[in-house]
Amino acid sequence: MEIKDIIYFHEPGPANTTKLLELAIKRIDELGIKQVVIASQAGVTAKAFLELTKDNRRHDILAVTNVKGGKLLITTLYNKYEGSKRIREDYEKKGITHFQASIDDETREELEKEGVKVLYLSDVLNIGDPWGLDGDKLSKIDEEWKQRRAKLKPFLPGHIRPLDIEAGADLSLLNIISMGFRVAVGVAITSVRYGFVPRGETILSVAGTGFAGGGADTAIIVEAHANAKACWIKEIIGFPKLK
Repeated sequence: MEIKDIIYFHEPGPANTTKLLELAIKRIDELGIKQVVIASQAGVTAKAFLELTKDNRRHDILAVTNVKGGKLLITTLYNKYEGSKRIREDYEKKGITHFQASIDDETREELEKEGVKVLYLSDVLNIGDPWGLDGDKLSKIDEEWKQRRAKLKPFLPGHIRPLDIEAGADLSLLNIISMGFRVAVGVAITSVRYGFVPRGETILSVAGTGFAGGGADTAIIVEAHANAKACWIKEIIGFPKLK
């Protein structure tokens, strides 16, 4: 029998990133785990992991990000938590309408120089993102995005995300733990499907809640497989109590 601690954050958001990564790195070093998969919207979490391990780096790191060039309306950001509310208000003050939701080329090159592999999710069904597209003053691109989604509505449930398509499974039930948990499992599956991680490898998978402002708030130790039902969650390092 083994007794271990799990960290429960009060709310999701980037303020949790450093503490979560510190605990995760300590745990994988204890377990001898080398493979790390990080869901990273703009590369910030991946960079934070590199910074924390710069003096003792022996990990094989994969950063999984959204569709290349992806952006989201700031209206998708939560307005119910102090952290995400401040981020949203800061964007509004600066007149920013969209926030970055995918690692750009400059950041990708920077990460790759440090040995980090970067995987962009594809949007094979062109479903885009339905959240935040309910305003009256949408750009032409957002309006087209919304119309495409509307056409797919009879055939594709609104909760299905591009990550679900990539993982080959509806992962939405995992949101009952946290949004980050859903993503952490999804990127673990995707990492195997794309050949970045060997099937059956025990890895650290890290993710967060993009609608709370990004960063990392959920981490798990998982035996990764290309099939969701074959994955085995061995340990939970932490996740937020609220979502």
